[in-house]
Amino acid sequence: MTMIDVRRSALRGVAAVGIAAGLVAGTAGGALAHECFNASRSDQGNAMAGTKSQAWASVPLHVVLTEFIGLPEPLAACVEEKAPAAGIPSSFVFGIKQAQGQDGVIAEHNKNMDAKGLGSNGKGIDHGELAYGDAIGALIGQCSA
Repeated sequence: MTMIDVRRSALRGVAAVGIAAGLVAGTAGGALAHECFNASRSDQGNAMAGTKSQAWASVPLHVVLTEFIGLPEPLAACVEEKAPAAGIPSSFVFGIKQAQGQDGVIAEHNKNMDAKGLGSNGKGIDHGELAYGDAIGALIGQCSA
C-alpha cells in the first residue's frame, strides 16, 4: 500500500464534506469527521506511530487542507501559517486499522463523546472534527476574507 493509498484510506470522503463545511458553512468540521487520533501520545510517539505502524498514518496539515478539503494553495498556505497560533498541529497521526466501532469508527455512537466532551478533551482517543474542526473552519473564514 502506497502512502497515497494510506492517506486516502485514512481520510476517505473528506473532500466533499470538507468543502461544504469549510467553505459554505464556514467550518471544517466535516473534514476531520471520523479521523481518530491518540491525543495523549507524545510527539515522539506520534512520529514512531506515523512512520512505523500499519495502524496509524501520519498526515500533514497541508495534505488535509489541499487534497482532502480541497483548498487552493494560497488559502491553504494562509491557514497553515495561522494554524500554530490556533493550536492546530502541523500534522496528524490518524488511526486507520483500529478496532472498528459502528460505521467503521472507534466510538461512532458513544453518547459520551459529545455529551461529556470525550471526543476533544485531549485524553485518549479524540476525533479530528471535535478537536480541530471549528478552529480550522475559523481560519478558512479569516483567510477567505
